[in-house]
Amino acid sequence: MPNGTCRHDRQSIPDASKRLDTWPTVDTSALSAARRKTYNQRCQAVTLYLTVPELSVSSITTQTGVDRKTLLRLLDRCMAAHPDGRVYGFRGAIPGLHVKPYERFEPVKFGRTAGKAGAFRQLLQRYPDIAAYLRRAFIERNRPIKSEREVRKGMRSIHQKFLKMCRDCGIHADQYPFTESRMGIRSLYAHFKSLAEESFEMSVKHAGGLSARAAPTLSPQAPAATRAYEVVEFDGHKIDLRLTVRLKDLGGEEKRIEMHRIWLLVVLDVATRCVLGYHVALSVEYSKADLACALQAALKPFRPRSYQIPALAVRRGGGFPSLHISGLEYACWDWFRCDNAKAHLAPDTIERLTQTLGCWTDVGAPAQPNDRPHIERFFHLVSRHFAHQLPGNLGSDPSAIERALSDPKGDLRLLVDLDELEDMIEVLLANYNGEPHPALYGRTPLEAMAFSVEQHRDQIRILPVAARSNLCLLHEAKIVTVKGQLVAGVRPHINFSNVRYTSPVLAGSPALIGKKLRIYYDPRDIRVVKAFFSDGTELGALSAGRPWCFTPHSLKVRQEIFKLLAERKLEIREGDNPVEAWTRMRMAQRHNKASVGKMAKQQRLEQGNAANDMGEVEGLYIATGRPAQDSEAPIVESGSNVAVPSSTDDAPVIPKPLSIRKTLTF
Repeated sequence: MPNGTCRHDRQSIPDASKRLDTWPTVDTSALSAARRKTYNQRCQAVTLYLTVPELSVSSITTQTGVDRKTLLRLLDRCMAAHPDGRVYGFRGAIPGLHVKPYERFEPVKFGRTAGKAGAFRQLLQRYPDIAAYLRRAFIERNRPIKSEREVRKGMRSIHQKFLKMCRDCGIHADQYPFTESRMGIRSLYAHFKSLAEESFEMSVKHAGGLSARAAPTLSPQAPAATRAYEVVEFDGHKIDLRLTVRLKDLGGEEKRIEMHRIWLLVVLDVATRCVLGYHVALSVEYSKADLACALQAALKPFRPRSYQIPALAVRRGGGFPSLHISGLEYACWDWFRCDNAKAHLAPDTIERLTQTLGCWTDVGAPAQPNDRPHIERFFHLVSRHFAHQLPGNLGSDPSAIERALSDPKGDLRLLVDLDELEDMIEVLLANYNGEPHPALYGRTPLEAMAFSVEQHRDQIRILPVAARSNLCLLHEAKIVTVKGQLVAGVRPHINFSNVRYTSPVLAGSPALIGKKLRIYYDPRDIRVVKAFFSDGTELGALSAGRPWCFTPHSLKVRQEIFKLLAERKLEIREGDNPVEAWTRMRMAQRHNKASVGKMAKQQRLEQGNAANDMGEVEGLYIATGRPAQDSEAPIVESGSNVAVPSSTDDAPVIPKPLSIRKTLTF
């Protein structure tokens, strides 16, 4: 350092840095006798300086023979950051060890054949655009190129582009690299080699490998599962199947339209191989909201669907644990194992798992199916023995023979309908739980689950009763401010996604104006949100204002409506229902599979076909606005096959579905 000064003094050095027992050490037997002696003297000087504060620097110099300037320089070296992520520690005291790369300051002189060390690095430091291009060219070198004939970018073509960029940056012919006989191509090779050595993943790409194996991690990992609900695995699988959906326009006419592929999300218990719950996501890519739906399905008591396919039924001994095994309603797991997809790493997802459910997360690396072998094997069986057996399946790759044999040749009537597929998926998963499994010594997953629960019932965590009515906490949360104007007579309300929300309690509480509220909402249906005060106490359900309170709609649908309105692509007249206007526009675009998928989600929401998914959320916040008590009779919607026993007659009464459009009145 200049004038022998140091960035550190005894008072400014953190206590954590003074813990020499955490510093990386050196094998002194690998040093020569002379270097070992110098190294020991330096280590003694640094140790005395950091551990004996009352000892002066002059005394340390007298005892060790290390002068003041060298001591201060050694402190900087030892506390400098090493490329491995730690400090250099005692490694910085090794004589002759470089702690930073060579940096050139003098320009390269024309006509000299020597003295050009560091010229290429100096060039990249002066021209960051050239350095950025070379890094980008290194990363993209091994990517598949579809628009060109060149499979792998050659170094000569990269070198030619490098020289062109040098000319564009104003480098003259009498300057480096044009003064070199080979125009700096050997330095370019060396630079690419140094880029490859920055990380193992970069080295694999440079060598032409597909992907690097997962690196060892210090984060907590799930233990070997020894009982039920100790470890679960979660993942999503895109079903290799062409689907159709029956969409109804506002006039009631039904049309069969092909849609994009859908996702199957499954929560699988590792010890018993039992499927705890599932969710079918109709989006092109599943989101954190779909993951929350899968978590809800695994927690809540299972409610069977009303199957549309004749003779379709769950086999004897099949089903789901929460329905057939006593005491597993709202049972929670200890470890949640998944890959690092964006939906899994979302802060909201991590908070739901760790804070709401109280479990640990074991997030593995992508493209490493061996880290989650049970769920990956399960999806392989689903594809092989289910999806690839149906008409319209796409096989495992574009050249699969199943793809050609199951092609309907344009006849959409031969493709599987979405409602039919959802019925078959439920029966498939329920039957899987009732099939003898070789890893369970011939027992079925449900039998293994029942045995494990009986042996370890006291170790299985159950979601508290107070938390069951707040399963909305598994969904989105947002901080909002209560609005209102006393002078203008505007009652208290909140604004959420461009719409006002209020309730009789909030509208009659002027003292809440300006207060902060934390609202939870189900992104599949945002007509009603649940509000809490900043101290955690509950305010209650808040309903959207007219006309947004009538037709069920998702957050994405509302955002898309306001975006189309801003772009003047959607026109809504006074008195029109904005969701119905959006439906008319999307029906006109039914040739687009993405639009068909959005319409299918909207129609399923309106018709109540997502009862298994929405379940408690709809009943809690829309129908009653409060938690349903166990003693109350269940709420039955039109179109449902749930029979409510009469108080005077034991015969079940099945409600007749109405042909009119369903609305909810607030």
